[in-house]
Amino acid sequence: MAAFQKGVIGLTLLMLESTLLLLMPHLISHGAASDPPHFSLIQWLDGVTGAESARLRPVSDWRSTVGIKIDLSILSVLGVGWEDERLRWDPSEYGGVLRVTIPAHKIWLPDIILHEMANTDEDSHYSRVSVTSAGWVELQQPRLLESSCPLNLYHFPLDQHTCNLTFLSQSHTVKEVEVYWGRREKDSVFSRGEWEILSLSVPANLQPVPHFNTSAVRVQVTVRRSPLLYMVTLLLPSALMLVLDLLAFLIPVCLKQRLSVMAAVYTGHFIFIITVFTLFPPFTLQLPLIEIYLFGSLALLALGAVETAVLFQLANERNSWVAKRIFPALWQLMGRRQWEEPQMSRGSGVCICMKMEECACDLQVELSHVRHFLQSLREERNTLSMCRELSSALDRSYLCLHCLVLAIGGAVLYCQWRRTA
Repeated sequence: MAAFQKGVIGLTLLMLESTLLLLMPHLISHGAASDPPHFSLIQWLDGVTGAESARLRPVSDWRSTVGIKIDLSILSVLGVGWEDERLRWDPSEYGGVLRVTIPAHKIWLPDIILHEMANTDEDSHYSRVSVTSAGWVELQQPRLLESSCPLNLYHFPLDQHTCNLTFLSQSHTVKEVEVYWGRREKDSVFSRGEWEILSLSVPANLQPVPHFNTSAVRVQVTVRRSPLLYMVTLLLPSALMLVLDLLAFLIPVCLKQRLSVMAAVYTGHFIFIITVFTLFPPFTLQLPLIEIYLFGSLALLALGAVETAVLFQLANERNSWVAKRIFPALWQLMGRRQWEEPQMSRGSGVCICMKMEECACDLQVELSHVRHFLQSLREERNTLSMCRELSSALDRSYLCLHCLVLAIGGAVLYCQWRRTA
């Protein structure tokens, strides 16, 4: 019985195997006929792409030129597009597929470089490219382009610069690869960080790139610095220091408190310049206007402190040499009559002496000392009054000159900065 069952099972398995072998060709042909169109497109793309295709220019005729379209967005995306003649298909034969995305390493990629490159972007890699049915390939490259651009910082921080970005093929000649700029709508003003991108333009007459026999396209990027940070951190504190320096002139020059205020303002401005000097960009051509302004204001503060120290010494000077040599000349220069000390008449002195000799010799001596003391005291007071009056006149003259220099310097700086606005 067991042997009979084993024979039946074996016969059944043999019949199933025979049936499957007979139906296998039919199933394979039916499966191939029912494959979706996009699967056939993938098989076709695998046949025309690969390591060998990536090494050859995408042309049917080797004498043809490949056009490379360069497009640059202000969002740090470099767009590159070209036509690959080997990647064309009829959409009607592949289910209406018009665009596919394939790995970038399987097709030919243009070796576009930046001529003014200052640093190599090592992290840039191309993973995918977009291919249309007409053979148009698009590659969007997020790139950090660091280029060398000569900067004129004379109008810093209201400076505006135009930098050139020259894109060219590294290893293909003009007859093999033609690089051109993709026409696109004008970008709006875009701000990122302290820089504001104003425009992207391509000059019509491009000069050939030295030592390169390749096609190239040059993009001119116009950028402008946002000056608000530097205006608040540099110009405003310095202007407040100058206002404090002008207010210090309200203190009389004969008081030592004014000298203390002047010295404190000068020291504070000097420390301020040393502190903010790291905010300045490096310059090589000429000194920026803002540094001329800061160092000029520092020089004015120093002159004000020196003027206060000199006039303070003159206003409180009791030296006879200064009173006899310097002040008479300054007094005459200002058109005023020099003060003359009143003299005592000799006759009255003789009479007084005769009367004193008759009264008491001791009283005469004491009165003589008192008279000489009062006379010297009056001379000192008159001399001090003259010194302070003359110092005040000189101080007012210097204040007028100080304000005139500030006004002229401010007007010149405003006109220079206005040219870049």
